[in-house]
Amino acid sequence: MTPAPAATVALVRQRPLVHAAWTAEWWGGSSKLAAVFGPPPSLVSLTAAAEEQSRHAAWRWPPSTRSAPGHAPPDGALVVLAGQQPALAGGAALVAHKAATAIRLAQVLAETLRRPVVPVFLLGDEDHDTTEVDHVDGIDEASGRLHRHRCPITPRSARLADAHWDAARLAETVRAVASVSEMHAASFEARCGRLASDPVSEHVAQLMLDAFGAQGLVCVRSSELSAAAPQIAAAALGDPGWARDALAAGAEGLTRAGLAASFDPADRRPLVFESRDARRRRVLADDAGAADRQRAAPTDFSPHAALRPIVQAAALPVVAQVCGPSELLYLGQARGLHERFGLRPPVLVPRLEATRLTPAQLRQLGGELRAVDLDEAARHAHPLAAEQEALERAAERLELAVTRAAPGLAARARRWRQAAERTARRLAEEPHWHGRGGGAWSALRPRGRAQDTVLAWLPDAWRAGRPEAWGRHIVMLCRPLDPPEHVLHLLPEEPPHG
Repeated sequence: MTPAPAATVALVRQRPLVHAAWTAEWWGGSSKLAAVFGPPPSLVSLTAAAEEQSRHAAWRWPPSTRSAPGHAPPDGALVVLAGQQPALAGGAALVAHKAATAIRLAQVLAETLRRPVVPVFLLGDEDHDTTEVDHVDGIDEASGRLHRHRCPITPRSARLADAHWDAARLAETVRAVASVSEMHAASFEARCGRLASDPVSEHVAQLMLDAFGAQGLVCVRSSELSAAAPQIAAAALGDPGWARDALAAGAEGLTRAGLAASFDPADRRPLVFESRDARRRRVLADDAGAADRQRAAPTDFSPHAALRPIVQAAALPVVAQVCGPSELLYLGQARGLHERFGLRPPVLVPRLEATRLTPAQLRQLGGELRAVDLDEAARHAHPLAAEQEALERAAERLELAVTRAAPGLAARARRWRQAAERTARRLAEEPHWHGRGGGAWSALRPRGRAQDTVLAWLPDAWRAGRPEAWGRHIVMLCRPLDPPEHVLHLLPEEPPHG
């Protein structure tokens, strides 16, 4: 069969680039993987999960719930959940891809179950690592040169719910990230010109709803869910042993499936953080007074990442949770924690992974979307990758050798290897920040990484001045009930006249 002309091809699906190959085995019926992650997403597994959420029939949305005008979610609806820390200007494209996957799955479930199913984006404002969210990366489409936008957050070590952006710089920085053309500047200013700097999550919710609110997405702050389920933190403080046992069982399941555990089950600290004096710290194992302080001031306490899905399940009727690859691993390991509270774990759903091209970029690469090779793009965009990988392999060998020779040094060797890998990666990527560009190749694999893990989604949403149309396009790419694929898709070029 003769391939269709490039102009008529909107997207091409390839092997996964972000999600690991084991996800196909999961869909294929692997019992080892199903023992860790539950059944893969299907109408059968999702319908079974929905039937067990009847206990939430009378629940109400938290006060901070944000939705687009005319799209307020109905009380008692089932939930498909996605989430991320509230990063500057909405963060990298993977954030939007999570939201789009949740929207598409909610649409499918609502049609199948004939009842309201709402896609919820959970803004993780209980995290406290501001260095992860105070920046976002963009790219010059012509040269392929990367540039980083930053906006300060203070206090630096507080949980994000208690912090705020630099009010004088936030709107200016977001406008710079969006790279809005002159013909759409007035529209952008009217919709996004007065971005709220406090709370941290507010401007992210506004931008997300601008793109996805018309399709029913709602935004909820994670801090309000924790406040609605203080009994979860109380249980973790009162008896940390049950959580360690569940995480150990999850780690064993991952090992049997040939995968690495995310959490150390030998860590004796409770799965709880406390916020005091503008700092968020993990509660220590020997902190005998933590339980009393939690009863007196429950809003000062928030869940560890392993405990967060339990809080979500207690506060919302979550049928399914959309995950990135790292989330899949830690949610799988922590899945047994639900049993303590009689809660059903959600069906885990890999997020959309995708790379976008403009027609101009496609012309530079030969004019045929099917012929675009992302591995070749990585070699062009990150020529130091081989040297970086060689150093990482050497560091891994040294860690293993030290651990065999002196098992007591295993933790120290692991920390050294992780630090060495971070340093090597940053050094190998440094030319990208000093003027070296790779044209269209760098736009496809910036720093040799998957595009949607690096580049901001906001410029694409506003490229043609219609973020809601872009949002519908991204949702259209999603196939949440199929094994993960990588999607290459075309964005329309901005018209020459408004």
